[in-house]
Amino acid sequence: INAEYMGINKSLSALGDVIHSLARKEKHIPYRNSSLPFLLQDSLSSDSKVMMVVNINPSTGSVAESINALNFASRVRKVELGRAKRNVQRC
Repeated sequence: INAEYMGINKSLSALGDVIHSLARKEKHIPYRNSSLPFLLQDSLSSDSKVMMVVNINPSTGSVAESINALNFASRVRKVELGRAKRNVQRC
């Protein structure tokens, strides 16, 4: 289970790096640093609208993890990529 947590944290950290780069409008966005941001690459483009749901645990033993999750969500909320565009394909 520890290895699973480490993998999840690595993916979330890489996603945080991508979001940080997007917020700063950097030329290089590190999508390939982990499979999670790589899979979300199309969804994080300027043509997309993204919603993030953060699940927190109300128990006292999970306070630190919940605060970290809320801080991550706060950083994500500040990123603006532009207006989402309607992309409809008609047959």
